[in-house]
Amino acid sequence: MLCATFDKNKGLKLTELPKPQIKEDEVLIKVDACGVCGSDLVKIKNNLVPEGTVLGHEVVGTIVEAGNQVRKWSVSQKVVVAHHVPCLNCYFCKNGNYSMCSQFKSTNLSPGGFAEYIKLSKAHLEQTTFLIPKGTVSDHEISLTEPLACCLRAVLRAQVVASNSILISGLGSIGIMLGKLCIEKGAHTFGTDLLTERIELAKEMLAIHDGTLANSSELKSWTLNKTEGYGVDVLFLASGSEKSLNDAINLVRAGGKIIVFSSIPKEEGFYNNEIYYRELTILGSYSPSPISLKEAYQLIITGKIKLKDLITDIVSLKDLPQEIDKCFKNKSIKMIVET
Repeated sequence: MLCATFDKNKGLKLTELPKPQIKEDEVLIKVDACGVCGSDLVKIKNNLVPEGTVLGHEVVGTIVEAGNQVRKWSVSQKVVVAHHVPCLNCYFCKNGNYSMCSQFKSTNLSPGGFAEYIKLSKAHLEQTTFLIPKGTVSDHEISLTEPLACCLRAVLRAQVVASNSILISGLGSIGIMLGKLCIEKGAHTFGTDLLTERIELAKEMLAIHDGTLANSSELKSWTLNKTEGYGVDVLFLASGSEKSLNDAINLVRAGGKIIVFSSIPKEEGFYNNEIYYRELTILGSYSPSPISLKEAYQLIITGKIKLKDLITDIVSLKDLPQEIDKCFKNKSIKMIVET
């Protein structure tokens, strides 16, 4: 089968690999669509995975084989699936820290979604696989279930409420989803980005009420003007820029929250005294919970959250090694791969 595998010199290259062989409690899926995630880009850019790794985890596919012990699922069903499965029983899971679970960290799709076929384990079928009813939503849009679930969990961890003022720093696909969810909560939501077209798209998609350029010399005064001089209650860091850390400190109010939802190239952080004297709360959030996956699936399948306009590029698997360069150059908001 055709796959796009990681190559430290080329980024991605096309490779032929054997089709996965399933066990009695597994299914084989023909991949129909797979989203390109920012984490895929970070792994490629920084050589964070072994050579030959098949990335891609925002998968929609059709079941083409089912083991004889599989009961709930059958051939020809179309599904959306997420990649990590928590155990639900360990110390971390019992405290709601599912992404810290050792099983969560060790489980993954086999191989990744940048392939013609993947297999799903029993655990994946039980926890992270959802049926797509015919005629409800496109493969492209429902493939965003897992990233939307990540955003849902971040908004929940931030305890966003209607009275909050919110700033989304970075209006890529994650930033726009975060903004839409905050507006769903009734919060007054602003956004910043280096690209005017992303700010405009966020406005058009009702993800922010207003926005401004992140590199504007008037960024702080603009934010203070929007918040009666206080700064925002909650700031979501959805940008991979080191400068966004300093911006966050300058734009959040005393006693406010900063939600870290991105990695940056260097190990940078926030000054201790800023956190201490201003009583800031710094939270990290990067993966979904089982509950947020189900909720994200429902939000998309029912059309309550519409994400179609996020998808700017649809490319074939055979063209992905060349086309993914658009993502690295910030020329794509959300790229979907079709096999």
